[in-house]
Amino acid sequence: MHNKYYTPSGKVNSISFLYLFLAIFIAAPLLTFIYTYAVLYIPIVYLNILCVVGIAFGLGYVASFVVGLGKVRNKIVALLFGLIIGIAALYFSWIIWLHYHLNDSAFSEISYTELLEAPGAVWDIIWKINEQGTWSIGRSSRTNVSGTFLTVVWIIELVAFIGAPIFFAYSKAVEPFLEDDNDWADITKIEPFELIEDKNTLKKQLETQNYEAFLEIGPLTNEQNSSHAIFSLYHNKKRTHGNEYYLSVSNMKERIDKKGNVTYDEKSLISFIRVPKEIGEKLLAKIGTSVEVPIAESE
Repeated sequence: MHNKYYTPSGKVNSISFLYLFLAIFIAAPLLTFIYTYAVLYIPIVYLNILCVVGIAFGLGYVASFVVGLGKVRNKIVALLFGLIIGIAALYFSWIIWLHYHLNDSAFSEISYTELLEAPGAVWDIIWKINEQGTWSIGRSSRTNVSGTFLTVVWIIELVAFIGAPIFFAYSKAVEPFLEDDNDWADITKIEPFELIEDKNTLKKQLETQNYEAFLEIGPLTNEQNSSHAIFSLYHNKKRTHGNEYYLSVSNMKERIDKKGNVTYDEKSLISFIRVPKEIGEKLLAKIGTSVEVPIAESE
């Protein structure tokens, strides 16, 4: 008997370890080199926050790409991949940063290789820097940031470097993978539908296979910007030729800012529940039957 919800098979393609190796020694160093030198040469500390966000999404994309290309359907392995990529990137970032500062003040040049081969010395230097600091906030400040505050800054950076690839890798690994096709499922978003007010009723309908009530959810009739529901159907490349279909449903709550710009906050109601082929085909038939909602970013 099939599970009601998609469950990853736990399989891992051996070639994924090669992709991990390439990510660690090519993608991660390249991204961290760009990030580190951006931080070093941007004089406004607050703009460095954008750099942190950028490196987080960059490493997250790399981790997701490795898991996807390597067809990793094991959640634990995906978490480890993300962790390894994050730790490697953080270490490379420290090596690049220390190489810049040490060679800027030392009489003899220190190579990247020497730093890479001496993690103990790198660790000692890091904590000496924590005591003294190397940068300050604002042009008028003459006191370097150090101690507890600098530690907090480093922790935030650590979370960005390690947390993002872990999250993105895991998120990819739990997406539906069609074992019969040996490929990730394609996704078709079907929208907009009337906002779903009762999450529990929706869940009960789908779990008890009461699809008649679910299929009666009507398309959005308001032609103005409005909150609505969106169905995400996962299927094989040819849509109607496969036997596995999975459905996710979300509400998109409208939000209008002071300037009149419209955005949508997405709230997941149900994720990756299995539906029969005939229901998947009926959902696909709904494409284009409802009004078009103006494009706006979801948050």
